[in-house]
Amino acid sequence: MQVSITGVTGFVGRHLANLLLQEGHAVAGTGTRSRQNFIDHENFTYLSADTTRPGPWQEAFAQADAVVNLAGRSLFGRWTERYKQEIYDSRVLTTRHLVEALPENRAVVFCSTSASGFYGNRGDEILTESSPGGEDFLSRVSKDWEAEAL
Repeated sequence: MQVSITGVTGFVGRHLANLLLQEGHAVAGTGTRSRQNFIDHENFTYLSADTTRPGPWQEAFAQADAVVNLAGRSLFGRWTERYKQEIYDSRVLTTRHLVEALPENRAVVFCSTSASGFYGNRGDEILTESSPGGEDFLSRVSKDWEAEAL
């Protein structure tokens, strides 16, 4: 199977790619780093790309049997207005460009991460899948991301 992963240079992406490669799959991964040095495998292709913009990286995703979207600017940083826009764009725009890249003539498995911030800070309140989302910044980003994926 050909699997394409955004955010392959992150903790989860790196481990997922290695697991898929060990299982005999081919993996194409994107990351924002100019190069990567943690995966050395003949069935691994790395594409340095800004996934918030359309580009040649989308071609690898158009060929995939499965797509895993792990892209997202780190939440660990000073949340200036500019940084918050980068957090938003890295999730929402990347998802939009991934969906645009998927072929219309065949089925592709699409798995996209979601943020725990969807529900907002609710203290000790017990939350379920049917609980409404919060209204803070991360909640809004999560809602917009979810709308893009659907």
